[in-house]
Amino acid sequence: MQRAKAWRPNSGTVLGLIAIAIAVVGTANAAPSKVVVRKGDIAPGAVTAKSIRRGAVTAAKLRKGSVTAPKISAGAVTSEAIAGGAVTSAALAPGSVYGGALGTETVVVRPITDLDKVPHNGEWTASNTETALCGPGEALLGGGFAFMITGDGEVGAIEQMLLINAEVKGMQGRITSDAGGAATAQVAAICLK
Repeated sequence: MQRAKAWRPNSGTVLGLIAIAIAVVGTANAAPSKVVVRKGDIAPGAVTAKSIRRGAVTAAKLRKGSVTAPKISAGAVTSEAIAGGAVTSAALAPGSVYGGALGTETVVVRPITDLDKVPHNGEWTASNTETALCGPGEALLGGGFAFMITGDGEVGAIEQMLLINAEVKGMQGRITSDAGGAATAQVAAICLK
């Protein structure tokens, strides 16, 4: 019986098979599963707002402190965009919010007349209570009281108080005098429209 000869490839076939194996393995290793782009890989100004899909950038994806006031355009953040209770007094810088920034301030002044008839008779006479009121829908920021003319110094304040209730907001005041009608005072309310 004749014995079968084992097939032996020639050297060209062996080199060809090795080349194919290297090519297949090299291609498999070259195919990445994920592309990583780093900051230095992108030219300045290459990514614009138009090239970013709407909703792609969320608060969770932003680095803490990356959005600062100079980077926000005027009018970009409206009251509708701020959640109720999101801005508290603890979140505001001292002096950042004042009456003038909230609206138009007005000062309402009412004179207080000295009703004393006879000067220096030892009988002090109280004036009427005068009230400086804010207009409808206005908020009261504060108030004040001042003597404009003290007569000869025989005058005193007997009432100075803020008046805040469901119907009115203002400041009221009253004086007493033994100056014979020579004293004048005024009460003022500082209101915010």
